[in-house]
Amino acid sequence: MQIYHASLPAIQQQTMQLCHEQCNHCKQSHQLVSHGFVYKKQAVAKPEQAVGKRVFCSNRNGHTGCGRTIRLYLDAAVRYLHYAGSYVVAFILLLMGGMSVQRAYLQATGTEDPRNAYRWLNKLWAQLSLYRSLLHQPMFEPPVVTSRSLRLGLLASTFTALLQQFGQPLCARYQLKHQRALI
Repeated sequence: MQIYHASLPAIQQQTMQLCHEQCNHCKQSHQLVSHGFVYKKQAVAKPEQAVGKRVFCSNRNGHTGCGRTIRLYLDAAVRYLHYAGSYVVAFILLLMGGMSVQRAYLQATGTEDPRNAYRWLNKLWAQLSLYRSLLHQPMFEPPVVTSRSLRLGLLASTFTALLQQFGQPLCARYQLKHQRALI
């Protein structure tokens, strides 16, 4: 089943045609039921923007599903992150431009505390071999940025190649094509 979609109407269309889809967990068909929207998290205010929809593998009313849910997302949303994928890509582009981690995170998100920036970098670093295998590039090549750490240099050269392959918006195009989260 396709997880990332270009628009909410595309998600709605898929949830109307669930009868032949298999559950990603138990592989049963004819058990999936549309189960409501997924909203963007807001700090204090009410959730206001739908970023996806839930699908329930029903184990009720004679159904024999596993009871788990599957979330279908917009291609611009990153699962488990407060910010959209465009913020992550902007952060990386600012790092590639030579900014410090703190300044790049502040400029990309407007948040002073950069603790999530380091979490993002660790997640990106953990996926580096996947990105490079998609690009068919060797893991070790001269980094684009030589005055900074090797780690940031490898991320910069990888994201330069990803931008050349997918273009902007990078996160949305990557997630839509590969059906996996960017980070």
